[in-house]
Amino acid sequence: MTERDIWSAIATARDNAKAAEEQELARVESADTAELQRSASVRVAARQAVREALDDILRE
Repeated sequence: MTERDIWSAIATARDNAKAAEEQELARVESADTAELQRSASVRVAARQAVREALDDILRE
């Protein structure tokens, strides 16, 4: 795997994390109960943390 491949894989992982974050945000908005909303909110926070970490890596 070349350096370019590694950076490309990191960028793809970041894009996938962003897409998953957006899906979880939609789940938060459509949650029927407070419990479902809390669960989705926790998943959003986790996805967001992953995406932000990957963003930081790509910036450096």
